Amino acid sequence: MPVVKMVPRGFTATADAYLSPHIVRYVTAFQAGFDAGIARVPVYFMQSDGGLTEVGSFSGHRAILSGPAGGYVGYARTTAWTGAPPSLQVIGFDMGGTSTDVSRYAGHFEHVFESTTAGVTIQAPQLDINTVAAGGGSRLFFEAGAFRVGPESAGAHPGPVCYRKGGYPAVTDANVVLGRLLPEHFPKIFGPSEKEALDAAGSREALAELAEACNAWASRHGAPAKSVDEVALGFVAVANEAMCRPIRALTQMRGYDASKHVLACFGGAGAQHACAVAQALGIKTVFVHRCAGILSAVGIGLAEVVHEAREPLAE
Repeated sequence: MPVVKMVPRGFTATADAYLSPHIVRYVTAFQAGFDAGIARVPVYFMQSDGGLTEVGSFSGHRAILSGPAGGYVGYARTTAWTGAPPSLQVIGFDMGGTSTDVSRYAGHFEHVFESTTAGVTIQAPQLDINTVAAGGGSRLFFEAGAFRVGPESAGAHPGPVCYRKGGYPAVTDANVVLGRLLPEHFPKIFGPSEKEALDAAGSREALAELAEACNAWASRHGAPAKSVDEVALGFVAVANEAMCRPIRALTQMRGYDASKHVLACFGGAGAQHACAVAQALGIKTVFVHRCAGILSAVGIGLAEVVHEAREPLAE
């Protein structure tokens, strides 16, 4: 069926042609891990619109936000606790290693039908999810008298300094220095041998170097010196503000009062920052699911199979 907007359709077709072969290889490898009986089992994959589709219909341009979409469905389905008001409004706060995804749920899924991801326009139904380059792996910089967080990421390899792989100072290191991440509560899976604990001393040393640069600048400009903890807290505050901005765009800029929402935080780093983000937005309730670290997977399990059909409005 003919569809308007030829240029976005061209972008979408190009993105799909680039991504779908990778999807096919992944699905083929996935199915190869099972015996012939897999052919009799219905297999579904998550799409960017928050619904499941059969494996044969799964395509690249529909998979771009499939992971964050799982998180959206996850918090939308799990924040309706007993006694919650029927008019409950929820902000999803999914903070991972490289980015943070935010969205809004008020009784129904909010979709967009054209979006731009990494500079490429995609014309397909997607859940309305905003992403900011601030996560646990976002690197820390002190430049021209200011703290900067990201958009560069330390990634999983080498990762933050505390991973013991020669990484870079990151938000995770700041949280280690502030005592928000306790090495004794983590398994010893770090370092080249993957048998060591988180390196709290390494994190403090890395933040001390940033504090030294900060204080050198402060000395030249007559500003007070800062301790290592104050520098770590400053970087965390910058990261928090970066994550508040897209939430304000989803709420205040659309006429909704952010303070009337519940903040549903999940993802590997969400709970470390949720209270500060909620305080900055005037939110009084923070919801942390017991499966917050894997809520995107939970959401995929709770999602429904969807089918899309189009028809022209006029002959």
